[in-house]
Amino acid sequence: MMKNFVCLLFVLCFTSTLSKQLFVVPFATLFSQHSDGSLLHPYSSIQQALDSIQHEHSTVYLYPTYYFSNPIQLNSKHSHTRLTTMSIENATFYERLTADRTIHHLQRLQTAVISGGVPITGWTSLGNNTYSVVVPSSYFINQLFINNQRIPRTRVPTNFSDYLYYVAPLNDSRMARNGFEYSPGQFNYPYLTDAMVVVYHSYTESHHYIDRLITENNTVLFSNPSHYDIGTNQMQSKRRFHIENLCDALVANTFCFNNQTKTVYLMTNGLYDPNKVQIIAPIHDIVVTIASNDSNNPVKDITIDNLIIQHGSWSITRTQVAEGPSAEFLTNAALYVDNATEINIINIEVSHTGSYGVRIKEGTLNINLMDSLVNDTGAGGVWIGERYRQIPILSNYSKVISNEISYGGNVFPSGVGVLVYRAIGAVVSDNIIHHHRYNGISIGDQSGYIPPWTHSILIQRNYVYTIGQHILCDQGGIYIIGVQPGTVVHGNVVKNVFSYATYMWGIYLDNGASNIIVSNNVIYNSGWAALFQHQGVNNTIVNNVFARASLIQPAHEEDPFPDGDVRIQNAEGLTSWTYTRNIVYDTFRGINHTAVNLNPNVIAPFNNNVYYNPYDTQLLFGAERTSFGEWQSSGQDNNSVIADPLFVGDVNQCDFFAVRSNSPAAKLGFVNITKLPTWTPGCDMDDDLYSHQQFYHW
Repeated sequence: MMKNFVCLLFVLCFTSTLSKQLFVVPFATLFSQHSDGSLLHPYSSIQQALDSIQHEHSTVYLYPTYYFSNPIQLNSKHSHTRLTTMSIENATFYERLTADRTIHHLQRLQTAVISGGVPITGWTSLGNNTYSVVVPSSYFINQLFINNQRIPRTRVPTNFSDYLYYVAPLNDSRMARNGFEYSPGQFNYPYLTDAMVVVYHSYTESHHYIDRLITENNTVLFSNPSHYDIGTNQMQSKRRFHIENLCDALVANTFCFNNQTKTVYLMTNGLYDPNKVQIIAPIHDIVVTIASNDSNNPVKDITIDNLIIQHGSWSITRTQVAEGPSAEFLTNAALYVDNATEINIINIEVSHTGSYGVRIKEGTLNINLMDSLVNDTGAGGVWIGERYRQIPILSNYSKVISNEISYGGNVFPSGVGVLVYRAIGAVVSDNIIHHHRYNGISIGDQSGYIPPWTHSILIQRNYVYTIGQHILCDQGGIYIIGVQPGTVVHGNVVKNVFSYATYMWGIYLDNGASNIIVSNNVIYNSGWAALFQHQGVNNTIVNNVFARASLIQPAHEEDPFPDGDVRIQNAEGLTSWTYTRNIVYDTFRGINHTAVNLNPNVIAPFNNNVYYNPYDTQLLFGAERTSFGEWQSSGQDNNSVIADPLFVGDVNQCDFFAVRSNSPAAKLGFVNITKLPTWTPGCDMDDDLYSHQQFYHW
């Protein structure tokens, strides 16, 4: 046996001298009494290993288990460092050299997990599948994960798909952000100190602690205000709210936390004993940081690969405004990158977070997130760039490529799958982005026609689906705002975009979105138009398929009707877009349905397009909602046709909408769009078909 170890040592030690090799093993070995990070004398913690590095090329290998620690910090002295999981051979080697053979309590994994949480143990049974545990006074528990699955906080209504409805906003304009008038009985609970009220607006939701109830007039007042006046967008909000963290509302697989007594209460479904499963509660907002305090001395050349980063927490103070577009009030993320350059994050998992999974801030250059999974996030997946502030160094040339970014918005539904604010040259390519409750991809931060901070963004070959999920309003599968010269949206597939009540588009060009190319995309199954431009000029819409748009009939009596297939809202006095070689495949059954919806005086040339509805629905065109013949008489779409585009395969299964060689679209110059390898066929709009136990429904 010892001969085998000597041979293994020889192989492991015969490595390149260009990189110092450090090993981290969180248990005692025969040789670890004098740790120096070498193979025979490993470090006992990640930070201990990093603290030993002084501006040298180093690789830190982690034994594959959980690491519960304070946030791991890589700064400029760690430039040229790689952080990764050690090989199975190395892990086996250390296990066989264990000093006391008592590592049975340590969970051996395939990949090392850096956790921002702590194990919660010592549960006491209270009967009725309910348990409690008292945690240290420094802990504030607002998330639990049991056997790698999220357990939600209690919620009223206990059916998570239902809502409470407040009676009216407050008449006092000075208090319009601080509360509302509620219905009698909605707050009849003995202990509300730790309760959180979540109020739905349009494209945001606000999170509030309760200051007091005025029972004489059924008014609830919050200790922290919303950003916007409560009740401003009644059509979108429907005066919805819910209450979280009420211990009176425990149902199976939920928990609550009493901060005064530091007690966590958990109700199981009766199928497990909390003392026999792994239960982790996040306590740190940031799990891993790659950042320098000096923008003139950034962190350089860091590689993180083959690791898992989990259990980032979230926190809201009792006076903090906890509302904003894209949940931008959250300042931290599980993996946080700032003032850094040439950072490669490859083949990792970031999951079970309270905020965003990955945040790439200003002062960054060539940050690459590739071949990774960002999953089960409290807000969004990946956030690049800063908003509002004057920034001396933007985020430049970051790349988000070939990742799965999924199941977001579990705490803050306004989070975005991939959010790019002020940045130049970012690439968002070949990702699968799905099950987010707001935009799938959102680019830009400035409304209107001011000089851009964001431009030259490439959004290509992404598969974006199951977006919105009927929670918020005013959203898109891909959303772009502001002037963005050089920005290209190419080769993406977007499907299943549905809001709660109104305003839900496949691709959404918002205030001032200009100088953008939208080409070779397949957009289908959208609640409203497949393509919507609110305001913008000089955009090019070429060689796209827009299919099965405006599928949602008004869900509520006061909801407006969907707006057709493609639409421009505002006339700008300049060319809004040039629209050519596109296919509109419309499946609306009824009358008065608009294929091209333009407001009066919009300037937008259309030509060489194919329109079709297989159910003999007359399609209407333009500001006057005229017939196709009248639309052509106005000078539009003179070379276009209403004809079956002759798709290959079963159009009723949404088989990617490629056309045959004899298609009228092909004769007009349409070129078939490259099918994404990750795309799956089927026209189904039922979100439940895509759910798994990692995700809970609202």
